[in-house]
Amino acid sequence: MPKTIISKLQENPDFLKSVGPRRPLKKKVKFKKVTFKITEGQKKALEIMCKRQKTTPIRYLKSVITHQTARYKASPEPVSYVTENQLQLFDLEKEIAPLKKKKKMV
Repeated sequence: MPKTIISKLQENPDFLKSVGPRRPLKKKVKFKKVTFKITEGQKKALEIMCKRQKTTPIRYLKSVITHQTARYKASPEPVSYVTENQLQLFDLEKEIAPLKKKKKMV
């Protein structure tokens, strides 16, 4: 007869505590295929450089692309926590604008 949770709890009261929390599932990464052409000289230079750094051309190109595109990733804008009834003590543009208009009239 298979053991049930109740029978396992009777044997070991800490049975449920020993089970850790579930990890959230990872989001699957989508890949896109990119092709391009390089000259024979560029190919030879790439192979020589990869041999010296003990890496593969694909890994090297991916690292270069990652390094260059990291600057252009869209960063989410921070959420504004200002409510309707919140005082605007440091809103200088609204305070300065009426003062400039008064100075021009004089």
